[in-house]
Amino acid sequence: MTRPDPLHQAGVWSDAVAGYENVAEPHTRLFARLALDLAGGVQPGERVLDVAAGTGALTLEAARDGARVLATDFSPGMVDRVATRLVDGGFAEAGCEARVMDGQALDLPDAAFDAAFSIFGVMLFPDWERGLRELHRVVRPGGRVVIATWADPHGAGPALLVHRAWREALPDRAPLPLPAGLVTLSDPGRLRTAMTAAGSAAVHIEAVSRPWEIESGDWLADHADLLFRQFAAWAELEASDRRAVRDRLRWAGGPVAADPISLKSDALIGIGRL
Repeated sequence: MTRPDPLHQAGVWSDAVAGYENVAEPHTRLFARLALDLAGGVQPGERVLDVAAGTGALTLEAARDGARVLATDFSPGMVDRVATRLVDGGFAEAGCEARVMDGQALDLPDAAFDAAFSIFGVMLFPDWERGLRELHRVVRPGGRVVIATWADPHGAGPALLVHRAWREALPDRAPLPLPAGLVTLSDPGRLRTAMTAAGSAAVHIEAVSRPWEIESGDWLADHADLLFRQFAAWAELEASDRRAVRDRLRWAGGPVAADPISLKSDALIGIGRL
């Protein structure tokens, strides 16, 4: 019997909240800010939807700009964390909120938002095409749909080091297939086609890059279980195989593994206008 993919289990993501907020969000926030700026920003009072919000990188940036943001995620743990941060920041009083919701079937009316964003979210959905259609459905005519995807189907930052370490440590073991949306939407032409098919009247694709710095290969090896538990390729490894990959990660930056490692991370930001 096929084991459930941890990538699509809300509880697995809930367990990863602390690791995601402390390690991934400082980097993804850079791309969230870029996405907002490339889309022309948000105006005070605009209604903005953040799908697959994670711990709230885009939500908090848009809220600081004055938008009334609804953050959604299928993980209750992620939603609880965003809700707490909205309250702590005083944004809940301004009409911002967070709700548990499936991005492939949004429990929201048509044309209810001025803009909808998904920062590295829709690309991981089991039915990413339906997720894209839902983003477009809930945006008013003249509004914007904005998504960010990685330009490498293996991801960015630490994920690229893990992929390399896997190939070096386990040369005879083929990695599991990558999420279909991550593969498809990592190409600018396919991303444009997909957004057009979902309902965008005009699409602009921007290729952007930011460095992702990690402390060392040692640090990544020690935190690998926390960072990658939601990915089947890691979760299904035997303990001995994980140990072999971690041993390779300790040399990810070269012989001086204690030095910080700066990793180039490339992304695509698609801006669709309805």
